[in-house]
Amino acid sequence: MSIEPIDPREASAAALLLLDHVAAAERAGHRRLRAAAEHFHLPDEARIDDRTAAQLDTVMRTTITGVDALVRDHAIRLLTSRGQAPLAQGLRAAGSPFDRVVHAGLFRDPVLFGELFARVRLNAIAQGLPVTIADRGDGPTMVARLAQSSDRLVAAAAVAMLAAQSRRGSVVEGIPAAVELARPLLARLAWWVAAALRDMAGAGSDIALLDAALAESVRRAIEPQGDLVPLEVAAMRLAQAIEPQGDEVAPLLAEAIGDGRLVLFTALVARASGLAFERVRDLVIDPDGARLWVVLRALAVDRATIARIGFALAEAEPARDIEGFADRIDVIMDVTPEAARVALAPMALDADYHAAMLALGSAA
Repeated sequence: MSIEPIDPREASAAALLLLDHVAAAERAGHRRLRAAAEHFHLPDEARIDDRTAAQLDTVMRTTITGVDALVRDHAIRLLTSRGQAPLAQGLRAAGSPFDRVVHAGLFRDPVLFGELFARVRLNAIAQGLPVTIADRGDGPTMVARLAQSSDRLVAAAAVAMLAAQSRRGSVVEGIPAAVELARPLLARLAWWVAAALRDMAGAGSDIALLDAALAESVRRAIEPQGDLVPLEVAAMRLAQAIEPQGDEVAPLLAEAIGDGRLVLFTALVARASGLAFERVRDLVIDPDGARLWVVLRALAVDRATIARIGFALAEAEPARDIEGFADRIDVIMDVTPEAARVALAPMALDADYHAAMLALGSAA
């Protein structure tokens, strides 16, 4: 049996490929070990439970799918209209950019991850809220009732929120729908998706033509889309239209919680307290709850309403300490609205300023 001689040039090329693979595998192994160590040392309160992780993955995937459709479809139309059928076909045949952008670290951006994580958490809690129907009988739900208001501003804002809620529902359920993100976040996603599609389309020497089509498509995708606003923005507009005053705040908060409208509840608290929606949302999804109770005391919310809110949140999220809340209710009510407002003053500061204060260990 004879052995065919191997061309030294081929052997050298194969050896180089093997060495490159070994080096890449070494780096990948180091990254996995570092990630495993970081995960192992995470405190329990910082760990994401399996259900939340699965929902977060679904939201990330559907969001990327939506952005992909916005960018890819229009770029394909542009290339086709410009006589670049092979490029259009290559772009059409490219796979999903999800794995590529995830591995590149897109969702490690704290602002983007924080927004999607907070949405998932708030939605999960809202789904677990005990819906109270005794108070309204066979009447309409809270937002539907507001949509029938004689105040045109309130009615229009309520209708817009119902539409936004419908769009958001399809995303949470895993069905690609309109992408609802603030323009800076949408722009970041769109450019990353475009870059991933660029790598996968196999444009070769025609890469400049593909770049032009993708860039034009991204700019179109991130243009403001009229009344198509995120649910959070729609809720804040409704809260602004309602503009609850004094004794009106507590009944509205109780109704929102009883109706399972946690986004509207958050918006009403934000509007009444003067805090940003995102700031209040962080308090609502925090299982500890202490900061939320202080905000409610700053609004002079009564004991019965705070108790109703606390027990509803505890029922929606069993990880919350319902017995601890029951024991703490007297202490919560001992906090005067004036003292609560003083304690919450740092929360009203610029978000970046407040974050810097926390990072430096300042009194915040």
